[in-house]
Amino acid sequence: MLIALVAKILLTILKVFLFLLLAVIIVLLSILCLVFFTPLKYNISAEKYDIIKAEGKVSWLLGIIHVSFMYNDGKSSYKLKIFGADYKKLTEFFTNRAKKKEKDVFDIESAEQTARDESGEYGNEKKKEEKPVYKEHKPSGEESAPPVKKEETPEKETRAEAEGRHKENQKDIQHSKDGGTDKDKRASNAVVSNIKAFWQKIKSMPSNIKHNLGRIGSNIKETREKACNVKDKFTTIRKFVFSEITKNMLGVAKNNLFRLLKKLKPRKIKSDILFGTGDPCQTGQILGLAAVYMAMAGTVFNITPDFENKVLRGRLMVSGQIRAASLAFAALRVIISNEWKSFYKEAMKIKEEF
Repeated sequence: MLIALVAKILLTILKVFLFLLLAVIIVLLSILCLVFFTPLKYNISAEKYDIIKAEGKVSWLLGIIHVSFMYNDGKSSYKLKIFGADYKKLTEFFTNRAKKKEKDVFDIESAEQTARDESGEYGNEKKKEEKPVYKEHKPSGEESAPPVKKEETPEKETRAEAEGRHKENQKDIQHSKDGGTDKDKRASNAVVSNIKAFWQKIKSMPSNIKHNLGRIGSNIKETREKACNVKDKFTTIRKFVFSEITKNMLGVAKNNLFRLLKKLKPRKIKSDILFGTGDPCQTGQILGLAAVYMAMAGTVFNITPDFENKVLRGRLMVSGQIRAASLAFAALRVIISNEWKSFYKEAMKIKEEF
């Protein structure tokens, strides 16, 4: 009986866990489907007569994310809305709220500090009163007079100067008698040492020249090797760029890009354009390219050429949509292709060589 009860409880817990897991999986799949298969819609209109005007709207995830922009004669503005709320206003609200919180915290701390100072919590010790120092004032008659320096008489000064000069002259005479020969010896020794140093430099010049020439040669050799390595790398990259592997890879990417552009192309185009380049030949070429695009895209819009004047005015309205799944499938087709695998392997080999 106990075993059956325990088994029933375990089965109930397992059932609840499986239901929760299933609910989480369903929510995740719903989010993925919403992200990948909900179209991103765009609607753009522009006109040019006296001034240039343009405005556009882009919405995604059933309008959860909505972007609108406007351009009017050099002035531009945009709005980003998430769940209908303006992004700028939301950021301003949260920044103001954070500043208000900081201000409240600062006010509380300052109030606590003032309360502590008033209650005497910190440093309640009485300050010691400084005793005033009273200076004793002596009567005017008892003031001590400043000491008077005895000035030396001019006779004593002249005698001292004369004695100093006489002693200096005696020293110079004695030094000239005793050290004249020493000066001559020192001068001759300095000349001999300079000559020896100059001769040593002359002897060492060939070895220095050889050392410098060897260093220059090694530098030239290193520069030549570096230039050869750069040349080899450039040759390897050039061969890789113009190889068949790269051409096949570019072909696959081009095909998927054209598929993506077909899905990205506008579904509705309304136009009334008058244009001219001032050159009839260029105007005709542009008109031919526009006709080719209309044939490829399967859309028709009104264009009036002016083969004589240089002019551009009119209005254009474009609307369409694209899904994130289209981008994901295009990238997946490129990645799983054999051309991409071979291209990636070759690129990794070149990277290892470098």
